[in-house]
Amino acid sequence: MKFDVAEIDFARIKTNGIANTVQNTVMGSEFLDDSRESVNENTRLLERAYSHWRSLTDFRKRTARARDYFRGFQWKDLIEDPLTKKQVTEEDFIKSQGRVPLKQNLIRQMVKNLLGQYRSNPTKTVVVSRVAEKARESEMMTNALHAAKQLNNLEEKDVRSLEMFFISGASIDKVLYSPDRIRDNEDILVKKVNLSRAIFNADIESVDDIKLIGEIHDLTLDEVIGAFAKNKSDEERIKSFYRNATNNDPMTINQRGLSSKNKDEIDFYIPKDISKCRVFELWELKSEWRMRVHDYADASYEVRTDVTMEEIKAINAQRIARGTELGVPLDSIPLVVAEEYYDSFFYVKFLTPYGQSLFEGETPYKHKEHPYVINLFPLIDGEVWGLVEDVIDQQRYVNRLITLMDFVISASSKGVLLIPKDIIPEDMTIDDFAQEWRQFNGVIAYTPKPHGKVPEQVSANSANFGVTELLSMQMKLFQDISGVHEAIQGKQSVSGTPAALYAQQAQNATINSMDYVMAFNNFKQRRDWKILQVIQQFYQEERYLAVAGISTRPETRIYDPHRVENMHFDTVITQGVDSPVYRQMIDEYLIKFFEVGAIDFEMLLENSALPFANQLLDAVRKRREEMTAGQGGNLPDDLLAQLNGQANPKAMELLNKAMGSSQMKPAA
Repeated sequence: MKFDVAEIDFARIKTNGIANTVQNTVMGSEFLDDSRESVNENTRLLERAYSHWRSLTDFRKRTARARDYFRGFQWKDLIEDPLTKKQVTEEDFIKSQGRVPLKQNLIRQMVKNLLGQYRSNPTKTVVVSRVAEKARESEMMTNALHAAKQLNNLEEKDVRSLEMFFISGASIDKVLYSPDRIRDNEDILVKKVNLSRAIFNADIESVDDIKLIGEIHDLTLDEVIGAFAKNKSDEERIKSFYRNATNNDPMTINQRGLSSKNKDEIDFYIPKDISKCRVFELWELKSEWRMRVHDYADASYEVRTDVTMEEIKAINAQRIARGTELGVPLDSIPLVVAEEYYDSFFYVKFLTPYGQSLFEGETPYKHKEHPYVINLFPLIDGEVWGLVEDVIDQQRYVNRLITLMDFVISASSKGVLLIPKDIIPEDMTIDDFAQEWRQFNGVIAYTPKPHGKVPEQVSANSANFGVTELLSMQMKLFQDISGVHEAIQGKQSVSGTPAALYAQQAQNATINSMDYVMAFNNFKQRRDWKILQVIQQFYQEERYLAVAGISTRPETRIYDPHRVENMHFDTVITQGVDSPVYRQMIDEYLIKFFEVGAIDFEMLLENSALPFANQLLDAVRKRREEMTAGQGGNLPDDLLAQLNGQANPKAMELLNKAMGSSQMKPAA
């Protein structure tokens, strides 16, 4: 905005009028701030973040317990020893009684089965335009989205997130546009956030109620310097913030590698590894009065916080006076149009544990939010828990029954030899007698006694206390509660069960876990929407989209930012089925369309999921171009029909064979 009236070219305006372009300005700041006022403000922010993080202690403990049961550590709950009155683990108490704490990990198999079901029925996110004329742009954005997801290997990462979602009922992703050290460029980065390091206001009733969110980072000193220092002076200041941090000191390496203890025992302010630097990333929702300013002098459109409405009026008065003096009509004098409004925005700070600011500024993303996508289930009155927590009691009781059965069996007599002492020969000890008794074809010579007693071997059956019936009942309850029945597990059905009935039973079993899967798909949908917004904002140049799969139009594999600048206004994200069965069904319909002449061979290959479709499509197009050039731009009808694969029974036979051999194979 031109505050100085002398800078305005009134002569040009009088001749040419006013330009009508609008330029949006993104506000932000970037600095290392260790002033006392800033440190005090940041310290208060850290205290609020600590209160929110501490309020999640019960959730983290329940998550850790469910994870331990999933892992197989199922005797770690504390109980009171009746003799010593001390708190001991169930495992130690059972061992003190001379028994072995046995377990049968049903939880792990349950989750593995559900993960297998998820892998066998994959979904993919597609961008759908609300306007039919933008179908190509939608397809291009879909390819860009899939390329970003493949770059981050989200297909595999999402399985691990779903696994943690079953355990805890929560999952958090982070969508960034960040430098890629391996590929030496900048691109979309999607990270999984560990729940032990996550910070968010725990009073939420919906995932849209986030007012403060962030995470705890433990970085090396070099990583902190590389991320926040702009010059050597900044480097020295960062080193002064972390005076005790060291790089590559073997004495500071955590000796509990690949252990969950490192996350369970995390401290808010002090890192477990003393060689690391603790950095807090906090995104806070703030509000303030702002001014939308549209200056017709330079066609700029800005959001300002450094001007008032009185200043705007003064500027307009000066312009009117100057324009009137030069003879410019009043309706042609460029004025400043301003509107005051109360705006909410996310503000990010990267802080040290002592309150110094390494970086801060308003969100740089056009979606105006933080980069996190959070999933909490079921969030009923603020409660969050996973599927594993539902079956912990059944798992505990199964383990108790298994241990009880082992104790009863071990306490029963098994082949005990009863022998009167007076019939043991004088030249044999009791050990010699037992050794000869156990030998095959053994012979023991002894003198019969008047009482006529002979050695007797006793083998008693253990008493039946109904343990097996209780165990069967608990196994049945485990299946009913988890919803993972024998049909969905792929176990052999009872003889005589019709195939249709068995398939229906398997289908019905998936309904029990559908709520979890659909909630996770909704989380992926929101995450992919945020990826899409970041793509539109930061992909400023054309780029080839290295995405695997079938694209109906080759030109949609080239990302053109000018064609999709405003696509977010008329696009939605939907879930499209991407399973082998679904692709096979599509190919069968394409073959039928081809047989009746509704589509040609090239259209079939464009939409087919056959493994060789892309290569064959390129070959067909290349041959068409060569033959068209050789025929002066026109092809005979019979040659064109041959090229399209029409009315060729031999080709149809080969195509049907290819369809049969490509069943259940993924698309190229």
